[in-house]
Amino acid sequence: MTGVGERTAADQITLEFAGVFRHYHAAIMRTAIVGEPRPQHIAYHSAARQALIACEAEMKPGRTAGDVFAAHARVFAEHGLSEHRLNACGYSLGAKFTPSWMDWPMFYEANPWEIAPGMVVFAHMILMDSDTETAMTLGRTSLVGEHGAEALTMPALDLVIR
Repeated sequence: MTGVGERTAADQITLEFAGVFRHYHAAIMRTAIVGEPRPQHIAYHSAARQALIACEAEMKPGRTAGDVFAAHARVFAEHGLSEHRLNACGYSLGAKFTPSWMDWPMFYEANPWEIAPGMVVFAHMILMDSDTETAMTLGRTSLVGEHGAEALTMPALDLVIR
């Protein structure tokens, strides 16, 4: 990557933002590649996509925030990326008036918080590889239904390249 203020034909930018309707939030997160993606971008995006789908499969009544995190950790471990992931992979969303849309609780290891229908949650897959200066993120908001998660934001999970 480049230093501050330098221009390059290839770069990466991570965006996380939320839309709001009647004070309710729906967040998304993406890393966009500017120019030609590096091999790490392609591999990390594939792993992030698999991890997000595995996490969403755990977002159903009776499962826990810890179960969601375990899916996240398992997929990244299968890809040899454990050292580049975070120790949390999402959180509940609520109607908040503060500058943050993040609400308690988070998806982290062994969190016993039980998932129930009607909850709105945001799962984010974040990889940060300092050695290669590669970042990759993928996240979206879901509504928990009786039978599982329904994506509320940007259902397409393709790698963004501009």
